[in-house]
Amino acid sequence: MKDNLSGAAWRLAVFVVVTLFGAFSLLAIFAQFRFGESKEYRAVFTNVTGLETGNFVRIAGVEVGKVKGIAINPDSTVTVDFSTDDSVVLTEGSHAAIRYDNVIGGRFLSLDQGAGSPRILGSGATIPLDRTAPALDLDALIGGFRPLFRALDPKQVNALSGQLISALQGQGATVGSFLAQTAALTNTLADRDKLIGEVIANLNTVLGSLGDQKEQFGSAVDALTDIVHTLEGRSQDLANAVAYTNASASSIADLLAQARPPLTKVVGETDRAAGIVVADHDYMDNLLATLPQSYRILGRQGLNGDYFSFYICDLVLKLNGKGGQPVYVKLAGQSTGRCTPK
Repeated sequence: MKDNLSGAAWRLAVFVVVTLFGAFSLLAIFAQFRFGESKEYRAVFTNVTGLETGNFVRIAGVEVGKVKGIAINPDSTVTVDFSTDDSVVLTEGSHAAIRYDNVIGGRFLSLDQGAGSPRILGSGATIPLDRTAPALDLDALIGGFRPLFRALDPKQVNALSGQLISALQGQGATVGSFLAQTAALTNTLADRDKLIGEVIANLNTVLGSLGDQKEQFGSAVDALTDIVHTLEGRSQDLANAVAYTNASASSIADLLAQARPPLTKVVGETDRAAGIVVADHDYMDNLLATLPQSYRILGRQGLNGDYFSFYICDLVLKLNGKGGQPVYVKLAGQSTGRCTPK
């Protein structure tokens, strides 16, 4: 019993160790722990809206560290403490910018090498304000159109849209009705010139913010141009892909059309067979109950090889007699050996 207890204790210890190792691995993966050596830096920003402690630090899209802390300075600027892998080298020409990580407002800190001295920054150094850039404020961009949205009458917009759809579909009364709705809408906008002025004033603020980000917008436009050129160069491949997809869809449709009659017949025969089984369920129950024993008997008969041994004790021929009564004629028989009556 002592040996059994010792074996159980060893198995329990191994199970606990493996479980703890698995839990720690999952925690390290989902919590995104970093165990390597790192260096600490600081960067000064005018605005860090949306940036939080724990956000990633990236260089060319590759994660190299995390944001460690955010603090407000007396001059209304913000100091961001962040760490990077020990292999990352920052210089006096390095720039820091806050970028959008996803469409729901997540941010990350991006590090880029710009023009400047190649002198290496030591751990604990600070990237000054003139080499940092805040994130674009999309809230201000969308909020600038809010007065215009309030100026529009939903009923007039709906009526205008309905008339346009009806005219294009050939179901409208006249195009003149559509023009009348357009005139009514433009008159409403003319009466709301004050609100439109507010929109323009808000857009001036937005454009000022966009002007500070002109280099980033230029890079985005260049990247979009490259994408369009790449798609243009692959236009034939895209056209072939669409054609092959269309051909595949047609083939699948033809296959389903050919397979429908056999499938319909199979379903019908299955229903018929199920009805027969249900009607004679007693026989099926007895068959299923006796099959295991019959298979066991057959298994014993085949123990000596891939053949069955049979001994003929009696050979009887059954005939139909007068009036349909059965008549049995014994052709052979023996009562010795294995056929000896017990």
